[in-house]
Amino acid sequence: MALGPSALGVRGRYEVEDFFPEGTPERATFERVRASFGRDDRAALVVVEFPRPLDVDGFAALDALTRRLEGREDLEEVLSPASARLVARGGPDRRPRLERAIPPEGPTPGRVAELLSVLTRPPYVGSLLSADARVAVVACVLRDDRTDHAHRERLLADLEAETARPEWSALRFRLAGYPLHRVLLARLVTAETRRLYPLVLVAMGVVLALAFRSPVGVAAPLLVMALSAVWVTGLMGLLGLPPNILAPAVYVTVAVVGVTDPVHLLARHRELLRGGEGAARAAGQASRELLTPCLWTSLTTALGFASLVATRIPMVVHFGLQVALGVMGAWVVSFLVVPALMALWPARPPARAAAPGALASALATSARWTVGRPRRVALGFLVVFAGGSAGVVRLRVNSPLLADLDATHPIRETNRFLEERLAGVIPLDVLVEPPAGTAHDPMAPYRAERIERVARLTERLRALPEVLQATSVADSVRQLAAVLEGVPEREANGLVPAALLLAHEEVRRWVDDRTDLLRVRLMVRDLETEAALDLFERIGRLYEEELGEPAAGRLSGQGYLAQVVNRGIVEPFRTGSLWALAAVFAALAVAFRDLRLVAASLPPNLFPLGVVAGLMGWAGIDLRYTSALVLSVVFGLVVDDTIHLVARLRAQPAGEPAPLVRTLVTAGPGMVLSSLVLAAGFAVLLAGEFIPHRVMGGLLVLTVALALAGDLFLLPALLGWWGAVRPRVPAPWADAPYGTDAG
Repeated sequence: MALGPSALGVRGRYEVEDFFPEGTPERATFERVRASFGRDDRAALVVVEFPRPLDVDGFAALDALTRRLEGREDLEEVLSPASARLVARGGPDRRPRLERAIPPEGPTPGRVAELLSVLTRPPYVGSLLSADARVAVVACVLRDDRTDHAHRERLLADLEAETARPEWSALRFRLAGYPLHRVLLARLVTAETRRLYPLVLVAMGVVLALAFRSPVGVAAPLLVMALSAVWVTGLMGLLGLPPNILAPAVYVTVAVVGVTDPVHLLARHRELLRGGEGAARAAGQASRELLTPCLWTSLTTALGFASLVATRIPMVVHFGLQVALGVMGAWVVSFLVVPALMALWPARPPARAAAPGALASALATSARWTVGRPRRVALGFLVVFAGGSAGVVRLRVNSPLLADLDATHPIRETNRFLEERLAGVIPLDVLVEPPAGTAHDPMAPYRAERIERVARLTERLRALPEVLQATSVADSVRQLAAVLEGVPEREANGLVPAALLLAHEEVRRWVDDRTDLLRVRLMVRDLETEAALDLFERIGRLYEEELGEPAAGRLSGQGYLAQVVNRGIVEPFRTGSLWALAAVFAALAVAFRDLRLVAASLPPNLFPLGVVAGLMGWAGIDLRYTSALVLSVVFGLVVDDTIHLVARLRAQPAGEPAPLVRTLVTAGPGMVLSSLVLAAGFAVLLAGEFIPHRVMGGLLVLTVALALAGDLFLLPALLGWWGAVRPRVPAPWADAPYGTDAG
C-alpha cells in the first residue's frame, strides 16, 4: 500500500500530440509549424445558431456574449463576428486602421449591412459566420500558459453555464473545438472507468463463484484485482505515465489478466485438497509448484504489452507500459496474498468434490481422442486458420476524425453540423518556404510575385470539393489593397507605412516574421483515409504547378498528420508484433530449454493471431491504432495456457503411461477456468461507450477462445506427433512436481 499516496496524485493527460508517433519527419514538421504559428488547438468554439439571419438584435446579442467572455483572464482573445477587427479607412487623415466590428455604442442597421458584406466573404465566411448569416462562431483562444487540462475543464464548465443563461433562450448553442473535446473525452474516460471496473468485478465474481463455490475462491482473486489497480496507479504516478483515453482498458486488462494467477492457484489448491492434503500444506505446495510457471506467464504477457513501445505513439506506449507493470504487479500480489487466504480454506472439501469433476472427465475424453488423431486435429486447425486468415487481405486502414465515438455521439454530431454549415474543424496547413537568398529581408514574404502565386494556389485549393475553406496572406493583402483603392496618388505614399503596420497585425496568422515561413490554412471535410490521402496528392500537384517547388514535406496540421500516421500505422504495429513474438519466443526457449517444445508451442499460439486478424477483415473492422494494438499483444496474452500445460507435462512421473492425457486432465480445468475468467472480464469492454474499448473487448474474447482451443487440442496433438512428450532437459520447476490427483 506504499504506492497509495502516489496513486492519489495521478492526473490524466489528453493531448493531441500523444496520438502521433515521435521521431518521424511528419512530427518534426508539425512541431515546426507550432513553433512558427503557435498551437492550433487553443480555440474553444461557441457555435450560436440564430432563428433568422443576423440583424441588429442578433449582433447585439452576439456582442454582449463576446464582451462577457472577453473579461476572462485565461483567454488571449475572443473572436466573433462582433469582435472581428476589420480594416477600415476613415477619420480626418483617411489613414487605414483596424476597428472592432461592433463599436461600444452598439450595432446600427447601416453597420450591420456593411458587416455582412465583409463577413460573408473570405477569410471570415466559414470561420466566423456561415454563408447564410444564421450560424456564428465565438472562438475563445486560450493563452499559451492556460492550455493545461484544469484550465480547459474550467473553461468548458463556464461556457456550459454561460450558454444556459435565460437571456439566450431564443438561441441554440453548441460547444466544439479541440480544447473542449479533450475535456469531454476525459469525462468519457472517467465515466467509463467508474462504470466498467465495477462491472468487471461483478463478472469476475459470478464466474469465480460458479467455478469454486467458496468465499475464498471469490474473495482472493477480487482482492488481487483491487490491489493491482492501486499498484498500477501508484506506478503511473511514480514513473510519470499518466492515464489517457485508454485508461479504462488499462484497468480492465490488468484486472482480468492479473486474476488468472489466483485462478490457477485456487484450482491447484482444490486438487490437492481432494487428494487429502490439509489446507495450509496444500496452499504451500500449490505456491511452490506454480510460482515459476506463473512468473513466465506474467512475463510473456508483460513483454507482449511492452512491445507497444515500438509504435512510438505516446498514448499507445503509455498503455503498453502501464499494462505490463500492472501484470507483473498482479503476479507479486497474487503470491503474497492468495496463499495466505488459501490456508484458511476448510481442511477437507465437501464429499461430493472428492471424485474428479465433470470438466476433468470431459477433458480426459477429448484428450484421448486428440492424442490418438494428431494429423486430423492439425489438418482441422489448418483449414480453420486458412479460412479465417484469408480475410487479412480485406483489412482496411481507415481513420476518419473521431471514429472512436458512435456516429450519434454529441461531439460527432456537432462536428457534422460545423462541416455542413461552416468550415468544419479539421485543419490542414500548406507550407510555403521563403524565397531563396532572401535572408533577413523583411519584405520577402510580401513580394508581388510570391503573393500572386500563393493567391492562385489558394483559389485552386478553395475549389477542391473536399476543402471547406482556404485562407492565406493573400486574402489580407487584398483587403488592405481595397483600403488604398481610389486614394489619390499624392496621398497613397503616405498611407503605405500605416498599411504595412496593419499588414503585420493582419497576416501574423499566415506568416512567421522570424523565419518568413508562410502557410495556407485549409479546413477540410472529415474524410476516410483513402480519400484523404488522394486529397493530399492532389494538393501536392497543385502546389508544384503554382509554386514550381517540390511538395514533399510541405503539408502539416492535425488533419494531415492524423491520416498519414494512420496510413503508416501498420508498420509500427508490425514492428511491435515482431518484437513481441521474438521476446515471447526467447522467453519460451529459456523456460522450456527444449526446441521441440518451443516448436510445438508456436502453431497453437500463432493460430489465434492469424484467425483474429482475418476475422477483422471479414467483419469490416478498420485497422486503427486501437484494433492494431490488439494484434500486437495477442501473442504475449495467449501463450499463458501453453506454459501451464507444458509445466504440468514436464512434472508427470516417468512411469505415467499416458502423460498427455494425464496432463490435460490435471492442467485442463485450471486452463478452462482461467480462460472463462479472461473472456468474462474482457466481455465487459463490449458495454463501453468508447468504440476502441468495444473493439478491444470483442477481439480479446475471441482471442481467448481460440487460444484455449489451440492449447486443449492442437498443442497436445503436436506434442505427441513431434515426439516432445518426454523432454530431454529437466524443466526449471521440475523439482516441485505436480500432484497426481485428477482435477
